[in-house]
Amino acid sequence: IVWSDQRSLAISLNRDAPKNLMDRHGQMCEYEDAIRFDSFTFDAFAKGLLDRFYLALAETWRPSKDYEIFLPNFRTFPDFLDSLGQPQWNNFERNAVVGRPLTDEGIDPDSPMAYAASQWWETSLRGSSGSRLTFPMIGRLAELLIRTNPKIREGLRSTYSHVFLDEFQDTTHVQYDLMKSIFLGSESVLTAVGDNKQQIMRWAMALDDPFSLFENDFGAERIRLAKNYRSSPEMVRIQHRIALSVDTEAEPAESNVEGDSFGDACVILEFPTPEDEAKYLAGLIEPSISDGSLAPRDFAILVRQRPADYYEVLEPVLRSSGLAVRDEGEVQDILAERLVVTLISFLRLGSLKRSGEHWAECIQLMVALRGSDPTDSSAGRLLQGEVAELHSILRKGMAAWPPSPEQVHCLVSLILDFLGEDNIRLIYPEYNQGDWYAHVKDRVISHLMKSCLNSIDWPSALDELEGKNSLPLMTIHKSKGLEYHTIVFLALDDKAWWSFQREPQDSRSTFFVAFSRAKQRVVFTYCPERGGRSGIASLYELLHSAGVPTHVVG
Repeated sequence: IVWSDQRSLAISLNRDAPKNLMDRHGQMCEYEDAIRFDSFTFDAFAKGLLDRFYLALAETWRPSKDYEIFLPNFRTFPDFLDSLGQPQWNNFERNAVVGRPLTDEGIDPDSPMAYAASQWWETSLRGSSGSRLTFPMIGRLAELLIRTNPKIREGLRSTYSHVFLDEFQDTTHVQYDLMKSIFLGSESVLTAVGDNKQQIMRWAMALDDPFSLFENDFGAERIRLAKNYRSSPEMVRIQHRIALSVDTEAEPAESNVEGDSFGDACVILEFPTPEDEAKYLAGLIEPSISDGSLAPRDFAILVRQRPADYYEVLEPVLRSSGLAVRDEGEVQDILAERLVVTLISFLRLGSLKRSGEHWAECIQLMVALRGSDPTDSSAGRLLQGEVAELHSILRKGMAAWPPSPEQVHCLVSLILDFLGEDNIRLIYPEYNQGDWYAHVKDRVISHLMKSCLNSIDWPSALDELEGKNSLPLMTIHKSKGLEYHTIVFLALDDKAWWSFQREPQDSRSTFFVAFSRAKQRVVFTYCPERGGRSGIASLYELLHSAGVPTHVVG
């Protein structure tokens, strides 16, 4: 139970997860409860805190207001250490830059590594063109301001009575310290959910065993979830065999869904060439979509890395069979932006003469943006009148087809002006800093224009934008938290799994994550043209021991 003057909070790692959690929460709760639910990624939550309260930081650590976010590559820290004439320490970022909570006094340069870390922070905070921060640095600054400002901490505690921590197995020490500084010792109820067998972010500083830390620090009770509400009994059986390769003490789960009759639940298919593979997959997928038994988004094509390389072969072959495929890496992140989710809701409203479902969504968004009392009927009628007027204007503006780039830009601007940029920045604090608001706006306009070029009207253009009629092609990491009827796992070979022998534990966890996305069916493929498979022979042995057959095609 969440009392009427408090809210509940969900924190996730995957960028798609906040919207998924919001949608599920909205489906299960009454409207009054749904609007008191906040859902963020760890990074967005930390950034929101920093953007709102950065002035509460000691001057030593205070970034410029319009700091820039940057994502370091594999050369960023080695090049920096070279510039200082320092050794190439392993895990310099993890151990030195964000290795421990910050103090008001700054980093004591009492060793060469500490000196390098202090220089990194100084350079990042005091650059000539403003501060440049990575997300782990933002997390550390957010933790410091919470720890040194009790009133902010108490405000968060009194706001959130319940906190849900999703995919907790991949929590980093930075993220954990932030949650601990906010909620340890509070009356807030924290629930951490995850599975150590699915820990695939150790390379990104994930803790080795965050659940034990959580138990010890918060006095938490560990509850094993024994039922699987996603996968069929046969999928669950094979999943358990894979799970045992990750954790020898893994206990079997019980499937709570029925299997279907689509043939082999799991199979390995060998093809002479990638072209043969693509043709076979088209023949496998197309009939189910044509007869309406499955939709394109019931399938997912997963690869270990570099989806664009596979897209080049797949796309023309699938297109010739009337199937569209989309590299999700190009649009997945932008579609997860809360500004974009809001824009799409209003564009959906304007695209249809009668749009009851989207009408309700837009009214809920307006209540949140305006801070209205949902129980105030007179305020509700005023909001409905404003949305009705916007709907009429959008209908006229969306009448011409195809729209010009100027028209697309005008429609997006019209909606954003109606919502109010200040209101948007207030409830979506990630857009307060820098030019991120303008960047997201420009990107969604660009993607929307491309979608219009491939569509016959606005509803189909929005479907195109959201990929509703396309087969999703993505990496395993991008698939975390998602689920599909059928998973097609391309290229089970040494080239794709080049790090397997060096990192067997992480690789098996990644393999388990990929397999567990499936509700009913998994298809693995192999082409000798791409590479051998001796390096990952143990994965094949694992599948064969679970009774997964291999068929040579062509």
